[in-house]
Amino acid sequence: MSRGGIRHGRPRLPVESCHSLSAWGYFQFAQMWADDDAQDSFEWEALGEQSAVIRFTRDGRKHAQEIALTFTPCRFGGRRAWFSCPSCGRRVGKVYLPCSMYISGQRVVWFRCRFCYGLTYEQRRDRDRYWTFLHRVERIEARWLGEISDHWISKRKGQHWRTFNRWFEKREALIEKSEQAVFAAWLPFFT
Repeated sequence: MSRGGIRHGRPRLPVESCHSLSAWGYFQFAQMWADDDAQDSFEWEALGEQSAVIRFTRDGRKHAQEIALTFTPCRFGGRRAWFSCPSCGRRVGKVYLPCSMYISGQRVVWFRCRFCYGLTYEQRRDRDRYWTFLHRVERIEARWLGEISDHWISKRKGQHWRTFNRWFEKREALIEKSEQAVFAAWLPFFT
């Protein structure tokens, strides 16, 4: 099962590039702006306790969409609101409107859950990039290796040499992978 980055050769859109509406009452514009969306307007209101209506303009046309609300009890009293996705019926906390997704040559104009649109998180897309390798190197150094100077890494007191050598080799392999990832990322700019 894919963890977000590229699935079957197609990159997936991140949720950060979509407008989102939370069932708890806040609207978030996309972090990555599309020029056309700068003129769009969005508003929403609850219609009783059964549904909410979202009114928005996109590409100069007005749209209205009604989304069902469900509630679950909280542990210490009260209750929490959820959206019921109009497409799949899944109970979700947020619905999304992608900025740059097109179906049949037209931009998507309906709020859906991230599963219906096949969205992922930016952090998941970055997992294979070099900084994740360096982050893992830092974790290994903090937990398994002793003092580190320019040319020397000491073993922790009481640690077996076999354990030290195993983690040192993992650290070196991760540093090598990060260097390869940096080279692969910058190679297209030099060709």
